[in-house]
Amino acid sequence: MSFWAKRTILATAFAAAAMLDGAKPALADDYPDRPLQLVVPFPPGGASDVVARIIGGEFEARLGKPVIVMNRPGGGTTIAGKEVARAAPDGYTLFFSSNSTFTLPAAVKESVPYDAAKDFEPLGQVGKITLVLVTYKDNPIKDLAALVAEAKANPDKLSLASFGAATVSHFAGELFKSSAGIKMVHLPYKGSAPAMNDLIGKHIQYHVDTVIAVKPQLDAGTVRVLAAFSAKRTPFLPDVPTLAELGYSGIDFSSWGAVVTPKGLPPAVRDKLIATLEDTINNPSVVERFSKVGFEPGFARYNDWASAVNKETAEMKQIAQTAGIKED
Repeated sequence: MSFWAKRTILATAFAAAAMLDGAKPALADDYPDRPLQLVVPFPPGGASDVVARIIGGEFEARLGKPVIVMNRPGGGTTIAGKEVARAAPDGYTLFFSSNSTFTLPAAVKESVPYDAAKDFEPLGQVGKITLVLVTYKDNPIKDLAALVAEAKANPDKLSLASFGAATVSHFAGELFKSSAGIKMVHLPYKGSAPAMNDLIGKHIQYHVDTVIAVKPQLDAGTVRVLAAFSAKRTPFLPDVPTLAELGYSGIDFSSWGAVVTPKGLPPAVRDKLIATLEDTINNPSVVERFSKVGFEPGFARYNDWASAVNKETAEMKQIAQTAGIKED
């Protein structure tokens, strides 16, 4: 073999080695070296947006780099889910969402543009939000019993909005209608804020939303809360009865939130992000800020994300079949 042939082979080998070395996962000490984005599948102003901005601000302080909250509403949260699932698994794209993204779409849609069990890397569950049934303040139908009576006497006359098709808000509303044996027109919105605006403006009659979105309007005297979907009364609205108290047993529906990334994070980056999230959620000042807006914090790591997602998805499919929830 000639000298030049040997030199070419060696140069090629060194180049390949350099490429492999450059492809090694980033070390935690090197991360992050640029801004991060935190994707939220709802418009600004809703419950998920409020919680995400608190988390984003804390991550920014702890990691020393800007965290930009990116609102990507639409598609029953699947537009944002698809975007995150296809993003680079480098730790610079975070996703804050709920069962509205991770388990509910697959329960009602023929196809979802991502596999929640396989395409995401969980950093941890961060807490839950109680759902409530709300109407505008001066609605002449004053309580749940009167609502059910009116809906039974006039099927599909009353409207019941959600903050998105196939979201937890939609599921909760349909489960209530099925349990009560009533028919109401479902009106899906692209987020909590636009639905609440139309409720206050009396363009819709009833709406299922979160305590976070409802409490400011309740304090302002523009809405009235009829019932909570939780097993126990929420500490944020202690005077509001649960649906179980009002005779509809078995309804315990909440919106749990989790922070995930695209699947395949370098282990060191993943561990750093999990530790950052745990420190954030357990910080007393953060707990206090969450409590002020109606979010019940509670950090939990996932030992088996795929099994947890698949189990709940199967449960949601059963509820969808029983309650007649269909893809809009």
